[in-house]
Amino acid sequence: MARKQKRFASHIELNMVPMIDVVFSLLIFLLIMPSSSDTEGYLPTNLPTGLGQQNAPVIEPPKNQLRIDLYHLEPYDDKHPENKAGVSIHLNSEVLPDNKTLRAQLKATHAALANSGVNIDKIPVLISPDMGVWHKHVVAAFDATVDAGFKNIQFTVPK
Repeated sequence: MARKQKRFASHIELNMVPMIDVVFSLLIFLLIMPSSSDTEGYLPTNLPTGLGQQNAPVIEPPKNQLRIDLYHLEPYDDKHPENKAGVSIHLNSEVLPDNKTLRAQLKATHAALANSGVNIDKIPVLISPDMGVWHKHVVAAFDATVDAGFKNIQFTVPK
């Protein structure tokens, strides 16, 4: 019995169109991705800046109120090494260097208030960012406040 030998084509073709499509897709992806990191963590918002009623009665803030003010700092450069974080954190007018310190201060304040017999659930914590603060800093302040055990957390309109 004679076996038939299968002959294979000696000429193999590669279809170049899909390969070119993949190369152009990768090129476009690699050109667009580095430019998106500049705005990462920044969500522009336009909140109302009105003053409300001009003849409204003045309400005194509670005495046992905690206030966290967040101020935007210019980007880090060699002239201003203290601006590395991009935000200035103030807890009741005391300047704090970072979120870890804020978290520690809030936990210590919570423990001190709990030991003094104050109802902690009724103490408001106001988080007041200015317009330029990135949302990641506001969320970090909120997380630190929740982690410390405070429940009455309020936000003010950015200045």
